Amino acid sequence: MGIRFNEVTHQYSSFSKISASAIYKISLEIQDTGEFIALVGHTGSGKTTLAKHMNALIFPTEGEVEIFGKKITSKRNKKISYNSIRQKVGLVFQFPEYQLFEETVLKDVMFGPLNFHIEKEKAEKLAKDALRLVGLDESYYNRNPYNLSGGEKKRASIAGILAMDPQILVLDEPTSGLDPHGKKVLMELFLSIHKQTNKSIIVITHDMDLLYQYFKRTIVMNDGEKIFDGSPEDLFRDHALVEKYLDYPHSIKVMKHLNQVHGLDMDIYKKSVDEITDEIKKAVKS
Repeated sequence: MGIRFNEVTHQYSSFSKISASAIYKISLEIQDTGEFIALVGHTGSGKTTLAKHMNALIFPTEGEVEIFGKKITSKRNKKISYNSIRQKVGLVFQFPEYQLFEETVLKDVMFGPLNFHIEKEKAEKLAKDALRLVGLDESYYNRNPYNLSGGEKKRASIAGILAMDPQILVLDEPTSGLDPHGKKVLMELFLSIHKQTNKSIIVITHDMDLLYQYFKRTIVMNDGEKIFDGSPEDLFRDHALVEKYLDYPHSIKVMKHLNQVHGLDMDIYKKSVDEITDEIKKAVKS
């Protein structure tokens, strides 16, 4: 088991009302390998607060988070190495500028391993391996991180976490601000890392198209509470929940519209372009 939340509540104020809780009585489990999870919900729903608990960046007000066997409660435990937890669960912030501060890309990515007292030669190898994994070759090593494009900054910040070889990777809205092509490239990168390493990856996102196309599991937050935990297919079949709290992917919207306008009975849950095209052809012929 990687991470287990047991009735976890977190409040940023001293009030005891539910409305003051960023997250409220959350219970869930995340395996240390094989998970590919989308964490979704409107702004202010508690997604980022939940993510910060996953590597003990903040502590619960109530309840317990167990991370690789270490039990995290409201009281700091001097026997627990919180740095070792943060090495096992890497958190990539939404804005890469928060994690880029060295004068070169290579030095920046080496910072994490060096901070965990890994010798320089090994830290450099880990950094280069991580940069290669995110698609940044040696031509980037000596570049200033702040001169990179937005997408390149995101890749460099992800490499900085990967260089520490976490078992679980948590990314806070990594595709925000990117065009559709940039989003696809980044998601394909995450999927490639997941397949190559079998690391569990959790991605906070607002993008229903990406959620439906890529993820195995979806956790939906609303007003600090978990309201759904299951497959994307099951999520989008729950019409009441989706229409109240989220939105449909464009593919489902189009198929629903065609069914309604033309009186068809197509399977609206086809994902790929080829599957959708075949479904439309079949409906037209019949």
